[in-house]
Amino acid sequence: MSSKLNNLFKIGVTGIMIFILGSLVAKYRGELIHLKNISFPQFSFISILIIGSILTNGMKLRALAGSFNIKLTPKEIIGLSSITTSLNNFFFKAGSLFTSNYLKKRYEFPFMSFAGSQGADHLISFFINAVCGLALSAFYFASEKGVFIPLTLGYLTIVVILSLIFSKTFDLQHRSNKYLNALIRAVNSLYRILKNRNLFFTLCLFNLLIVILNTLRFFLVCKVLGLNIPFGYCLLFISLLPFISTLPFLQSDIGTRELIVGVFSQWLGASFEAGMLATLLDRCFIVFTAVIIALFFQNLLAGIRITGPTKD
Repeated sequence: MSSKLNNLFKIGVTGIMIFILGSLVAKYRGELIHLKNISFPQFSFISILIIGSILTNGMKLRALAGSFNIKLTPKEIIGLSSITTSLNNFFFKAGSLFTSNYLKKRYEFPFMSFAGSQGADHLISFFINAVCGLALSAFYFASEKGVFIPLTLGYLTIVVILSLIFSKTFDLQHRSNKYLNALIRAVNSLYRILKNRNLFFTLCLFNLLIVILNTLRFFLVCKVLGLNIPFGYCLLFISLLPFISTLPFLQSDIGTRELIVGVFSQWLGASFEAGMLATLLDRCFIVFTAVIIALFFQNLLAGIRITGPTKD
């Protein structure tokens, strides 16, 4: 499939997902009436948790850039992280491409080095999320079994595969497929990070902190909607989100994220609309807060255009 047809296919699938989401939101709009009961402390706490996630992602970026002897200022840490969060919630890689272009222009940081380090961080994030998902699904499996059998096996498979990658079991060579090459680039960058134990454990800690912050935020969003979804289920939902973002046939996960979590929610025994609406509202809170913060750093946008990778 040519690049043009591939992009059209992604846009088409994404458009269908957004249309389905819109139709379902209209159908269940009565559930959103609980939003009028949101209190100032609840809104403030949700905002604080989002800011915490943005700062943590910024600290990850600082750690990765620091491994290439690039010292980001506090302004760049917060600004780039908030802009990246804002843009990535609309289109995959849009925020990452902006950050890459900024670092290339400001610090002459090669795109491939940035892409590789980001890919390595994603692999670490996948591992942390999979371990959290495995621990919790195994806990539920011990008492409830049922749907948690395939869920536990699924997370276990991911953990085993990533553990084998971390231990350099696979001999990964260049491939003609761009997705496989992206994975190989990420794995090679991961091996470089593994040589720096402090950096590796720092990224693990930051990714674990993000899981905790995101789970707390999602749980509180459920409370705002009057949904009785257990905290453990919220953690399972959050551990699923990073893997949704890897789906190669989407231009954006708007709609897809909400629908998949909705199906997952129903599978676990909660209602479809509960998972879908909570995920949608969670995205709205994230985008609103991230955009407000990004506006304070709009000068970072000056002269930076979101473009695709260039040859370094």
